[in-house]
Amino acid sequence: MSTLRPKRAYLRPLLVILLILTCLGMARLQLWRAETRGARFEREQAALVSTPISLAARHREREKLLDRAATARGRWLPTKTLFLDNKIYHSRAGYQVLTPLQLSGSDVVVLVNRGWIVAPRLRSEVPLVGTPAGEIEISGVTRSFETRTFELQKAPPQGVVWQHVREADYRQLSGLDALPVILLQTGADGDGLIRDWDAPDNPAAKHYGYAAMWMVFALMAAAYGLFAWRKK
Repeated sequence: MSTLRPKRAYLRPLLVILLILTCLGMARLQLWRAETRGARFEREQAALVSTPISLAARHREREKLLDRAATARGRWLPTKTLFLDNKIYHSRAGYQVLTPLQLSGSDVVVLVNRGWIVAPRLRSEVPLVGTPAGEIEISGVTRSFETRTFELQKAPPQGVVWQHVREADYRQLSGLDALPVILLQTGADGDGLIRDWDAPDNPAAKHYGYAAMWMVFALMAAAYGLFAWRKK
């Protein structure tokens, strides 16, 4: 028994030191994420107030299109409208309405998130959405198709009500040649849809909070180690 006690005496401080180093490492990781994501957020916000780009069929590089103020000219394809399910606005259930806009002079489309509409009383019904005919020009902000979604069972969407809109699913099921981004429409269009898009928060603040939390854990571990050492 006496030979085990010295080993245990060394084991406890080693574990405390390992815990402190782990907490400090996690804090450093969160600081790095705050710096990188914060810098990206600032670039995105700067792009939104820059001169809008005019979307065209030749635009295929996703990274150059993403998170930009943009305009698009063409005509709606209302028969290809989709409804993104489970969208809550002011505690009311509804859908976001996604309609492809066929760009002028081409067969290429950009999928447009036109805004929110309240869900009908019966789940078997879909909302009636007014869609202007003829050539129009709309403005908005480009966003990514969904890339990270959690589903218990991944299954391809069916019908016009979708839970998620992934680029590969959309291309395959719609049969349309779509640009690699979704245009989040802004401005009034007389269609009754609500486009109350909330401005995103800078994600850096969240990661700075996580870093502070890990620093507190490191201090708590150090305080415990000091208390245990003085108690000997």
